[in-house]
Amino acid sequence: MGGSEKVDKILIIEDEPDIMELVEVMLSSDENYQLLKATDGQEGLELAMSEKPDLVLLDIMLPKLDGYEICRRLKGTPETAHILIVMLTAFGQKREIEAGYKLKADDYIVKPFEPLKLRQRVKKILAERVK
Repeated sequence: MGGSEKVDKILIIEDEPDIMELVEVMLSSDENYQLLKATDGQEGLELAMSEKPDLVLLDIMLPKLDGYEICRRLKGTPETAHILIVMLTAFGQKREIEAGYKLKADDYIVKPFEPLKLRQRVKKILAERVK
C-alpha cells in the first residue's frame, strides 16, 4: 500500500450539537481519521453495522436507542464485536461506569471532558488495538 498510514474510521454518536462539534474539531485535526456522525441511537447503530468503523464514540442518553443498547448489540454481533467502543457520557457514577464496562465498552469518558485528553485517549486506544 505504498507506506501510507491506515485511516481509522471513527463514528461519533452524539445528540448534543455542541459536543458533536467539539469532538469533531478535536479529531478532524488528525488527518488519519475519517469521521462519521449520527445524532440518534438508531441511525448510529445502522451506521455502525453498515460502515464497521474502527471506533465508536458513544453517548448513552440518545433519542430512539440508548448507548447501552447500541453497545450490547455491537459487542454481541460477531461482525461488529471487534469495534472499539468508548462511552462518552455525563453518566459518571460508579454503577453507570460499571454497566458500560459490563457491556464490553473499551473505555469510558465522563462529560465534561478535557478535549485534548479525549484526542489522546482515542489515539491510545487505537494504537493499543494494533499491538
